[in-house]
Amino acid sequence: MFLLRSRERAAVQTSPLGMVAHDPERRAGKTDSAQTSELDPPGREQESATNARAGAPPQQDRQIAHTLGRDNRRCSVFLKVEALCSSFAQDMDKPGQEGPKGWRQVLQSNRRSKGAVKVRPSEFVGIQLDRQPEPRFAVLHIFSIMHPMLGRITEKTFYQFLKCPNWVYLGAHAFEKRVHAPLMERLMDDGLIHEKERELISDREDLVEVTAEDPEEAHRQTLVFMREGRGTIYRGVLMDKHWVGHPDLLERVEGRSALGDYYYVAVDLKRSRFLRDEFKFQGCFYAALLARIQKVKPLQGYVINPDGLVMSYHIGAFEGEFDLTLDEIEKIMAGQKPPHFVTSGCKQSPWFSECVGEAQACDEISLLNRVWRKEVSLLEQAGVKTITQLSLMSVTDLERTAPEVSPARLEIMRDQAVAITEHRHIVRRAVALPEARTELYFDIESDPLRDFDYLFGVLEVRNGEGQYHPFFAASPAHEKEMWEEFVGFIERHLDCPIYHYGWFEQEVVHRFLQRYGISALAREALERNMVDLLELLRPAVIFPLSFYSLKDIASYVGYTWRSQDASGANSVIWFEEWLKNKSQKMMQKILEYNEDDVRATFRLQRWLREHAT
Repeated sequence: MFLLRSRERAAVQTSPLGMVAHDPERRAGKTDSAQTSELDPPGREQESATNARAGAPPQQDRQIAHTLGRDNRRCSVFLKVEALCSSFAQDMDKPGQEGPKGWRQVLQSNRRSKGAVKVRPSEFVGIQLDRQPEPRFAVLHIFSIMHPMLGRITEKTFYQFLKCPNWVYLGAHAFEKRVHAPLMERLMDDGLIHEKERELISDREDLVEVTAEDPEEAHRQTLVFMREGRGTIYRGVLMDKHWVGHPDLLERVEGRSALGDYYYVAVDLKRSRFLRDEFKFQGCFYAALLARIQKVKPLQGYVINPDGLVMSYHIGAFEGEFDLTLDEIEKIMAGQKPPHFVTSGCKQSPWFSECVGEAQACDEISLLNRVWRKEVSLLEQAGVKTITQLSLMSVTDLERTAPEVSPARLEIMRDQAVAITEHRHIVRRAVALPEARTELYFDIESDPLRDFDYLFGVLEVRNGEGQYHPFFAASPAHEKEMWEEFVGFIERHLDCPIYHYGWFEQEVVHRFLQRYGISALAREALERNMVDLLELLRPAVIFPLSFYSLKDIASYVGYTWRSQDASGANSVIWFEEWLKNKSQKMMQKILEYNEDDVRATFRLQRWLREHAT
């Protein structure tokens, strides 16, 4: 890891702060000299942790429970329930609802009854029932106590916030907790499977792995390795109060810190070959945690991509945006509900149906496809707050109402509002489609967890009849063979348009031709003949839809996938299952899904030719 360490060393030497990049007034580095450093012996903190594991309520929880009614920061839900307190108490007394072991209390039906119920093993929730003058009404206040497993902010919280702030809010405060499967979380976080990660770090000489499953124990194990000065710490855990970070790697570099003449920088292993903002947010979060633990903040953040390339960025250059985002997240964790706004990122949230349902119930303008928050805010400030209102206005009226928004954007937004309210599509201009006797429809299936593109599916359509051709690689070692078979197929169809949906197929083809080579004829054919239907339809046709994924659009034009749980994310899970057991049934499901994708693309092309040419 010489390159990474050299970069950090160079960054430290050029810093105006000298060797130690630490500002005691910044949030991440601010410490109280009276507090015990995590690098000091555990002492009393260890005793408290032992008591907590034994089932005794921590002192802070006892204090919080005593002052529930006065702490608005921990108020997470306000529900007006049409029920007597006694009937609610009976509901709470059902099996599975009992309080934590040793703390069980039964709710009473008196005027100010307090009790504790167990939502899940790691949470302790205080219940306060305020009886109103009308006896059949009660107001239920559910207070989320800052228990060690409740209200935590992790690096994934920033990803969730960027995708959908309500994901963070509902994840922290909803009575029903929803989480994705670990494989799905890793997929969404742009992570790699552990086998691929180990391959990328196989050259590390002094590599240790944190193996503890419990977060607190994993944090203690990480601190031990940091005190020992190990070269690379894999899967470490950094904790400070309710902040918990999980950097893929902690790399030792030279420089003074509370540890001695060295300190650590955080590195993530990601499948993306580009630095994304969510990676930088996570890196700033790790740096803030490291500053609290080792009393030195790293100057650089690092991401290693699947090719082993180290991508770096300066923490300070991104820190202002990070601080603002962290402030918003802290407010949400404290109970402040964020403004509701639907984006395509909401699809990744386990609360997606609730987000869309709320937006539809309120007729929110955010339901328009690819609308910006600033545009919606300007319209709302001008009094245009619903899709129905927007659909009834002329473009001229909108220009007078919201002059800050461009006329072209106002026209598109108004047309989208009309399409949604009237449940019909609007053709804005004709789509130019090439004429050919034979057409190809192309879709790629990938396992991003392994950085592995394993299936090139092509539907060959001649005279309206389609034949499906799958080109499959059972392992990365077979990628080149799959590519050569695909290129040979293209060489036999040099003059055929190759339809696909979205940019992904072009990106993969470009990567493969650089990696494995290609004939001049095939390269020219691919560059000339690939047709992105999404790029063609977006400016030409407005659909009565909030999202323009292939499944959304193809469903509108009448295509149905054979598998009810068909999705790109699920196809990755299916492939992972196939790798484990080589089930022919699972492989058939994968092939059917890919074939459905190319046939859906064919259906969409036919629809465009009929309705928009």
